[in-house]
Parts: sequence; structure tokens; C-alpha cells
Amino acid sequence: MRYVMEELLGGRMIVFHIIGFLVTALNVLTFLALARRIRAAFPRRGRVLVGVAGAAALLLLHPGIFLMFGGISGLMAIRDGVPQWVAITGMSAQFAAWVYGGLLLIKATPALFIDLVRRLRRVAGSEKSGTQPEQQLADSQRRQFMAKAALSVPAAIVATAGGGALASRLAPRVTRLQLPVARDLTQLHGLKIAQVSDVHVGSYMDWDRLTEILEVMNTTGADYFVITGDLIDNHVEQLELSQRFINGMKPKRQVFMSMGNHEYIAARTADTPGIISGLKDTRATVLIDEFEKVNVGGAHLWLGAIDHPPQLTLPRLHDRDIRASLEHALHGVADDGAPRILLSHHPRTFNVIKDYPVDLTLSGHTHGGQMVAGRIGDYAMTPVLPFEFFHNGYYERNGKRLYVNSGAGGWMPVRINCPPEITVVELV
Repeated sequence: MRYVMEELLGGRMIVFHIIGFLVTALNVLTFLALARRIRAAFPRRGRVLVGVAGAAALLLLHPGIFLMFGGISGLMAIRDGVPQWVAITGMSAQFAAWVYGGLLLIKATPALFIDLVRRLRRVAGSEKSGTQPEQQLADSQRRQFMAKAALSVPAAIVATAGGGALASRLAPRVTRLQLPVARDLTQLHGLKIAQVSDVHVGSYMDWDRLTEILEVMNTTGADYFVITGDLIDNHVEQLELSQRFINGMKPKRQVFMSMGNHEYIAARTADTPGIISGLKDTRATVLIDEFEKVNVGGAHLWLGAIDHPPQLTLPRLHDRDIRASLEHALHGVADDGAPRILLSHHPRTFNVIKDYPVDLTLSGHTHGGQMVAGRIGDYAMTPVLPFEFFHNGYYERNGKRLYVNSGAGGWMPVRINCPPEITVVELV
């Protein structure tokens, strides 16, 4: 009921129903194409196998059905009301259906053209329409063999999606990064900062899973922990578990946090100051367009954060753009040679940050693409690449450094060659 009321109040209910309808329609079309291939591969047992596959699809692809009939409230109800492994299995199956459907669509375009050419040739009489019985049998056997071989594609996709779902539940890997500082700042040498990003408490993140992430963070032995946004997923009710997560952190010194877009999404169901005050009511220091002077022995460093860039659908505390946020944050920061480390949830901000005196920017937001096919120079081969250039790993521009953390959670519980990540920055 809570989600239904929010949709009515926000005027967004019909949008989610339409999305659910489209997803379900695509699932049905994909299944029909698969069923046709099953029947071609197994003429005798095709109907039985199609029936089994249909029952499995109906069970596994339930998210789209619930979204179609119940909107986001239906999707959330089923996700929150079933065991987590069921929800993860369903979403990984949905991912597999999307991938297979996309491949079928890509394949269909040239196939339609080839079929048209063949039809025209038959009409023109340049291709024989009849064949001998022996040739018909051979063609039938060849088609059956090809149909069986073609089923290896959806089988491989399902296996990969299942493996990706398991990989998304692995303990986060620890990526280590070094940040050079002035030689005379000896008190800072060896200081460590551990970063976690995009936990998305509420999306396939129960306390057991959060505990696994905490254990990895706490075993880094870092002096400071930083959270670069999207700790909460989408609702104020996830704040309590998020607070528990923060308070379970055990750095040697302090915890800092920047705001992500999902903190503001959650604020739509409550109020922005309430979300921020709830996050501040923990051991974390929440920084919004500001730097803090962090004293370490007789030396210090500057650690700051800028707010998430303006977005029309999200509430905000102010109307500053990226450049204004950065200049507001840097105001009063002394040019004293101390390293400046900035938390910025969205890596796109680095297009502006690289022109300012910031030594290292730590970002998240993209989840590293969640599926990575390798990297060529600065180009990480992920689904995010067409939309975001700075989206996975390390970048350097104008002597300024950016590291984009792959995140600990995600909206889709599938990760392929892109495991959950904790970044540890050591000052050297």
C-alpha cells in the first residue's frame, strides 16, 4: 500500500505499468522464438520441452508480470516478500531473457533480408522450388542439427547469467591505489583511505550481505573510510539499516560520506533534510559542497565532497551546478601543499574537476558497468561506455586522478568480470 500511495501521489503509476507491459511483451516474444527452436530441434518431444520451459519462464520471469499488474508496488512487494535467492534468481533470468532477446533481434534483421532475396529468386525462377525426397530428408536432418546447435546460445546465456548472479554475491575484491604526496609530509606516508560505493541497501542487500561487505572494509585496517553515495536505494525505510551499516564500520580514525542520487530518490518518500540528518546521526561525517581539514600528527590533508549534480526529478538542498558546487567546496581551502581528496558520486563531474586543484577524485555511480569485456587504454568495454566515459577504474587528466569504484551492490544482481569492489588508497 505504501508504494501504491507514493505512485499515485507522484503521478508515476502508469509509467511503471507500461514498463512492466513492455518487459512482459518482450519476454513473451523471446520465449515464442525459443519455443520454435525447441520444437525444430526435438520434433518428437518438442511440446513437452516447451511446456517445461514455459512453466520455468513463468516462475522465473515474475518481476515483469508483477510490475505490469502492480506497478513498482507489485515489484517491490514480490522482491521484499520472497527469499532473497528467489528474487536474485528471477532477476538473473530476466537479464538472460534481455540478452537473448537482443541477440535474436540483431540476428533477425539480416535474416529477413536474406529470406526476402530467396523469395524473389524463387519468384524469378532462378532457384528450384522442388527437391528430391533424399535431399528433403538431408535438409530436414541438417535443420534439426542446426536447431540443436542454436540452443547452445540461450543455454550459454543462462549459465553466464547464473554465474554472474553468484559473482555478485562474492566478497568484494580490494583494489589498491597509491597517491603520491610531498616527501616532507612524512606523517601522511602510509595513511590509508578505504572507499565503498553504491551499496544500495534495500536492493538484494540484507544484513547478512551487508555484514560481509563490512568485514572486508574493516579488515583493510584503513585510517579513514569513505562512502561515495547511493548507500540507500530508494526509500526512507532503508535508512535504519544504512545507519546500522555505517555504525558497523571500524576505521582507525573517521568515516566520511558524500551524497548520491539515490539518497535524493529516498528523500522523495520523506524529506531531504530528514535523510541527511538521519545519515549524520551516525559516526559518519556527511560532506556536501565542503572540504574538511583532516589533521594527522603534525600534518594534514583536505578531504571534501561535492553534491550530486542537479537532476530535474530529484529534490536538492540548493541550485548549484557542478562548477558552483566545486568552487563552493574549495572556498577557504588553503594552498598549503597538502593533498586534496574529493568524493563525488557521479564520475561525469571529473570533466570539470580535472581543471581544479584536486589531487584525487573518488567516484562510483556506474557500478563499473557490472559487465566488463576488458579494457583498451581508458576504454573499459562495458554497457555503460556509450553513455559515460569515466565509468570504470583509474583515469588521469591534467595531472589529476580519478578512480571510479565498481560498487558493492547494484540494481541488477548480475556481475560479469566486474566483482563488488572496495578501493584502498595509500598515501606514499
